[in-house]
Amino acid sequence: MSIHIFNTDFRDFLAEKAGNLPENTTSITDPPYNIEFPYNKYNDNLSADEYIEMLGKLAGMKAVIIHYPIPTMRYIIPALGVPDDVMAWCYPSNLPHQMRLISYYGIKADRNAVKQPYRNPNDKRIQARIKAGSEGARMYDWFADISIVKNVSKEKGKHPCPVPVALMERIILMTTQPGDTVFDPFMGCGTTAVAAIKTGRNFVGCEIDPLYFAECEKRIAGEVD
Repeated sequence: MSIHIFNTDFRDFLAEKAGNLPENTTSITDPPYNIEFPYNKYNDNLSADEYIEMLGKLAGMKAVIIHYPIPTMRYIIPALGVPDDVMAWCYPSNLPHQMRLISYYGIKADRNAVKQPYRNPNDKRIQARIKAGSEGARMYDWFADISIVKNVSKEKGKHPCPVPVALMERIILMTTQPGDTVFDPFMGCGTTAVAAIKTGRNFVGCEIDPLYFAECEKRIAGEVD
């Protein structure tokens, strides 16, 4: 397994080293929201054109983008087009939004790669499947069994809005194979990197902020030691 991370703007990385990414690379990322979110240094208040142009740098790659529904329509689709597949991650929260869309480009989610518990375990047909060795049902187009990272969570670090490792693990399992490469252009504190390591994937990531990059280095070191 190989892990390569860069404290740089992903656009500079792609301009210089995009050709070095393996053919079996999938970009999986939770980009900045562009809603004036209080990141450490990054300006989360780009014009619509600037934000769309930035995300458009991922065009042509196999990519999975996590974002809120309205920004997905406002920015992601103008930047990358209509997705090839969509799922919804729903979660209980007191925040204004309780779901995010997961948009797939150049790839579709293998809903059989991750199983969910049967909803009717007392059904005789389900009991027969369990007896035959079935581990659960295929994933639906939406799921609500993964919570957001709360302020009291052990996953909460210096980054103001990390996504759960479990979410990135699930997406990785549904879109890649062991030995493939996962690329996160907005790496933050390294959640996708940790998920890639846990699932046996190679990882390449970029993070523009030195504070978040340093925490990512520590998290990766803790996983590979």
